[in-house]
Amino acid sequence: MYASTTFEQLAQWTQGELSPKGNARIPVVTISTDTRTLKPGDVYLALKGESFDGNRFVKEAVTAGAIGVICESAEELDVPKIKVRDSLEALIAIGESIRHLFTGPVLAITGSAGKSSTKDMVATLLGKDTVSSPASFNNLMGVSRTLCLVNDKTQNLVLEMGMNNFGEIAELCQRFRPQFGMITNIGDAHIGKLGGQEGIYRAKKEMFEFLAKDSKSRGIALNADDLWVMEAYKSLFQLNSKTNFGLKTYSLKQKTADVFLENGFMDPETGFLNLRIKISSEQISAALPIFGEHHAQNIIAAIAMVQLLEVSVEQIKARLVNIRPASHRGEVIQLSQDKILIDETYNSNPKALISSLDSLKKLAPKRRKVLVIGEMRELGGFSEKLHEQVGDYLADWLNVDNPAIELITVEGDAYKIAERVKQRCPQTLTSHLPSIQEARAKVPELIRGGDIIFLKGSRGVKLDQLLSVLK
Repeated sequence: MYASTTFEQLAQWTQGELSPKGNARIPVVTISTDTRTLKPGDVYLALKGESFDGNRFVKEAVTAGAIGVICESAEELDVPKIKVRDSLEALIAIGESIRHLFTGPVLAITGSAGKSSTKDMVATLLGKDTVSSPASFNNLMGVSRTLCLVNDKTQNLVLEMGMNNFGEIAELCQRFRPQFGMITNIGDAHIGKLGGQEGIYRAKKEMFEFLAKDSKSRGIALNADDLWVMEAYKSLFQLNSKTNFGLKTYSLKQKTADVFLENGFMDPETGFLNLRIKISSEQISAALPIFGEHHAQNIIAAIAMVQLLEVSVEQIKARLVNIRPASHRGEVIQLSQDKILIDETYNSNPKALISSLDSLKKLAPKRRKVLVIGEMRELGGFSEKLHEQVGDYLADWLNVDNPAIELITVEGDAYKIAERVKQRCPQTLTSHLPSIQEARAKVPELIRGGDIIFLKGSRGVKLDQLLSVLK
């Protein structure tokens, strides 16, 4: 929070009632929404949702050291309290108010895949005093919580914007007003809720629509390889050209792009990503401890974005070596007995899963691989078909390269992947487990020395629970 933030300001921003009023000038440093992570000196904001009610824990927060509380509860406390009508709206109002005060550049990133990793890479390349969305704080609540991290030293703000339906990105943009934007790609994540890729296109396009009409917007980093993203840009910006508006293109295919990946490959023994990148007329190289050749596109996207802020090639080169995979997104973990664990347990969708499997093909081709693939969620009526397509992709790999593979699928429609592989490649060891509990019990028994273990599934499958067992 800004050093000048007080309880009086919070009450004004949230239109809440402060009691006792004698505490109006007390400074506020940090807002916490979770008593489990609250630290002494924090202000506790009691969020309320469908399955939880933070108002039940206000006294617990005070006992843990909260110096004040923002809540819907009427009970009296021994610390300053701001009573609000709706605690979520109060949090959003605080986020909007801080955004209004912040004068530095605000960057927003959305996309069907890669937005979280790209957001972290952008923050790294911008350097210190940059605030970015922790984890996937990409909805109204999450972006508002990100704004609460802004302080007097913050120079850059990087926001991740997600969506489950139409209008959500438009609302995030309207409330938090980014000046720079990027759509990493338009794929099939959330296809079940939006009725097809055309629907995803319309929902993601809302970011470009905001930037096209907002007078203070300043630029776009553009994926020149994605036909849907290019269509969104051309439909808005070539028809409604803006002056003093920056554009940086990036590409894996087009040498004329502002940022072009000249060469990107994965070390077949370590799984690390090796890159040679052209930035305008200059060239840089790097070897990064990130699994997955698809991350090469995230990296050049991040470079294009920071180029809009005139970060120099020398600065990019110096900071590139600091890039690390986000938690559970392409982490390479060396286990005992020469085993390698590829942790991609954070989330999954068909495009991202197939991209990861593409890289897995090239990693130590002669070593046995154990694939633990969880269900891909939010695919609606397309779910069975898309899981079958992944199964066919795997079967094609098995029939061509004949690698040593054991496949375990976990929960729901993931069984369709196992079913297709079993039909087309009966020689492959294949099984389906209906729950993470069964996976925790069975998967460790299947692992041998020298194995490469690959874990990927939607967050709700909770494949991350396997990590502690396997480690």
